Amino acid sequence: MKNIIFDVDDTLYNLMEPFEKAHKELMAAHTDADCEELFEASRTYSDEAFCMSREGKISEDEEFAYRVQKTYADVGVEVSKEEAKQFEERYRYYQKHIQVPEITKQILDHCKENYRIGILTNGTTKNQGKKLETLGLDHWFNPKTMFISDSIGAAKPDVKAFHTVQKEMKLDPEETWFIGDTFEIDVVGAKNSGLHVIWFNHRNRPMPEGDIVPDVEVTSGQELFEYIKKL
Repeated sequence: MKNIIFDVDDTLYNLMEPFEKAHKELMAAHTDADCEELFEASRTYSDEAFCMSREGKISEDEEFAYRVQKTYADVGVEVSKEEAKQFEERYRYYQKHIQVPEITKQILDHCKENYRIGILTNGTTKNQGKKLETLGLDHWFNPKTMFISDSIGAAKPDVKAFHTVQKEMKLDPEETWFIGDTFEIDVVGAKNSGLHVIWFNHRNRPMPEGDIVPDVEVTSGQELFEYIKKL
């Protein structure tokens, strides 16, 4: 039996939705910048802030403010700490209402019946744990196969994170596929750890130059489903 390990953020649900709603509510009047481009920047700064927090350069409480302030600074909008806090509050509110898309439910239903499945996601145990609960992912995944970087002591793209999942689930890398949306985090990390990779490139990002390439690139949920059914 083949194994499939899923990323969570922007793979099993639309990560942009809470950001987009908070932006429209609080910041759209201050800039005409494209929301998806702002979101992409916020993702980059989110990864930076996450790493800085793990290294002790900023506190966990400063992570979100960092990503918001840096994102809007790029388009000439200064965001105060108070405004960043308000943005975070609204973002967290909308995040409590995230849902698994219908096509993804179909994918997970199929995978649950045909493969061994798990999750590997970056983030704090508290925040990601709440997200997994809100999405109701325990309907498809055994809690013992849902791995959060903060809990296992290693974060993607560090191969230690992937190797921990392989060890805990007793996976054969040759029979294991990782599915994620972020090239630098998901594709690079999974390939370096010896797994097959499906790059779920639904935001049509350009592929970075280099020796590492995914085994498969898909750009929509339906395309992903069709490929999974062939495994």
